[in-house]
This record gives sequence, structure tokens and C-alpha cells, in this order.
Amino acid sequence: MESTPRTPVRAHGLRPLGLPRPVRVELAATGMPLRVDLAASPAARTPRGQRTPREPRWTPRWTPRWTEVIDIAEVWRIGEEWWRERPIRRTYFTLVVEEGRSVTVFRDELNALGTSEAGGGWFEQRY
Repeated sequence: MESTPRTPVRAHGLRPLGLPRPVRVELAATGMPLRVDLAASPAARTPRGQRTPREPRWTPRWTPRWTEVIDIAEVWRIGEEWWRERPIRRTYFTLVVEEGRSVTVFRDELNALGTSEAGGGWFEQRY
């Protein structure tokens, strides 16, 4: 390490990996996930170059990709950082979907009510 580096040490320019993305989840009467729309992410429904100059925001131009849940492999809850201004309280589900693959989704319990997001507080956690 240089004794007098020209650039200060910081996380500038790093791209976070594995960030959660919003999804829509249809629940059964028991409150467990029944179907998941994996195309509910804003990135999935806003293809580049499909906006007209009059559209200030994206418009829903996507086809929902509802995938049936075959099995719920695991359910767990976390409640962390309760002492901070924005604590975390989530319920995670590891789902086995139609294609036979596993999908991990979670419901953000603290921010789910009154949200206008596509998933109503549901997100896919990618690893």
C-alpha cells in the first residue's frame, strides 16, 4: 500500500451482487405461497428503448410469468437490527416451483403494508 495514495479508500464504483428484486406472490387460503410471478421485477418489464418521449415512467409491457409452487421446502423468519432506525423483519420461503428449481422469496413484514410496489412487499432473494 502506498504511504500517500491518490484515491481515498471507499466503496466507490462497486456494484452490489444478489440484491433482492420485487416479485408478485399469490397466496393460498393458509397464507402460504401458491404461485409466483417471476417477471414482476421492474427490470424484467421495462425493455430498453420501448418508452416514448411522452412517457415519464415505465408502463407495464410485460407478460406475467406465473409459476406454480410444487412444494415449500423451508420457512424461516428473521428479525434483525431492531435497535436501528430501519429494522429488518422478514419471512423467507424456499419454494420448489414447476420447473423443479428452488426459488427463495421473502415478505418484508415491516414495509409490506401500504406499499405501492408490484409485489406488495414480496421479493426474490438471489444468491
